[in-house]
Amino acid sequence: MLDVLMMVPMLLADASQAAPEAAETVAASGDMFEFLAKGIGIMGGVLGAGLIVMGAARGIGQLAGSAVEAIARQPEAGGRIFTTMIIAAALIEGVTLFALIICLLAVIK
Repeated sequence: MLDVLMMVPMLLADASQAAPEAAETVAASGDMFEFLAKGIGIMGGVLGAGLIVMGAARGIGQLAGSAVEAIARQPEAGGRIFTTMIIAAALIEGVTLFALIICLLAVIK
């Protein structure tokens, strides 16, 4: 069973072609655990990137929905609400981009 669990990260690493140096390391030294750690790192980076994108989409969707509801209740304050919404959405996007870069660095290295 442990052999099967060790094969999954190796297959992911081969499929993504993000870790060719890890394959050479395993072939040269025979250290399976280093290759396993590389595969788990790639899987963690990809899963983290997916969670980040889903969280940002939910946050911006909730922000836009609340802004539309607020504008519907007070149309005269629409300009200020819209400006505040755009600033908050830009901050969410900035944090999302920063987090995605960190996750992609885990996949590349």
